[in-house]
Amino acid sequence: MPESEESVRNLINASGFLFQLRVEHAIRTITDRHRSVWTIAREHRWVDPTSGTEGFVDLVVEHGAGRMVIECKRVQDGNWIFLIPDKRDRMSRAKLLWTHQQAQRKDLSGWDDFHVAPSSPESAFCTVRGQGERDVPMLERISGILLRSTEQLANEELALGRPSINGTPHVYYPMIITNAALQVCRFDPCDIDPLTGQLPEGEGEFESVPFIRFRKNLSTSSSFQRAPSDLKQANTEYERTVFVINIAELTNILTEWEVGPFDRFTSWPWIPARQQESGDT
Repeated sequence: MPESEESVRNLINASGFLFQLRVEHAIRTITDRHRSVWTIAREHRWVDPTSGTEGFVDLVVEHGAGRMVIECKRVQDGNWIFLIPDKRDRMSRAKLLWTHQQAQRKDLSGWDDFHVAPSSPESAFCTVRGQGERDVPMLERISGILLRSTEQLANEELALGRPSINGTPHVYYPMIITNAALQVCRFDPCDIDPLTGQLPEGEGEFESVPFIRFRKNLSTSSSFQRAPSDLKQANTEYERTVFVINIAELTNILTEWEVGPFDRFTSWPWIPARQQESGDT
């Protein structure tokens, strides 16, 4: 006896594919509205030849020299709260992967800070309801897989031999797009009760945000670009940024999306200067 339409719909709704297709539709709406060409690939397979790990990137969106590597994460009544213990304001920096390829030159790649607009809060701590102390933190686990897939995607593109245009590097943006409500809690660490390890009632400033930079020492396969002199520098070298975006604000955020060089890289193109620094000729 065939299943009822309701039972089939419930089966479909239990999967995450519908949410992924809704995210893709939102991105295609942006391209139609602005008459720009954004190439979208779905379910892109990746393999790490070193560990044998493999998986699929939900969506890869190519726009000019930028590549959005997207993990779609649907949750039920989700509320993700990010802790900001120093009450920092919004940040424009993001530690991202870049690659550069030119004929008769060595392929280059690395993780560096870029300016990315629009700005957002930045946090290294996320707490999710129902997550136990012994559990591997959900966002760290998802981000680790996403970052490894981002690196394998970049390696695949280098192997395809797609030279950088006008010296501009390809830059990869790891993104988690979710329907979870995103909040930040800003507080002074001095306000934490040392006996309970808790934030007392009335302390902390809470704010709902459309997206946030999740930045911390996350697992990737890349080696050090610059040899660290101590553990603190090694920790900083391995920092990575993952953008966490609420789907309700996705079109507004991507419409305003702009990326530029940061700190010592003052203008595009900046790769030739980096080649000179590294001794590559």
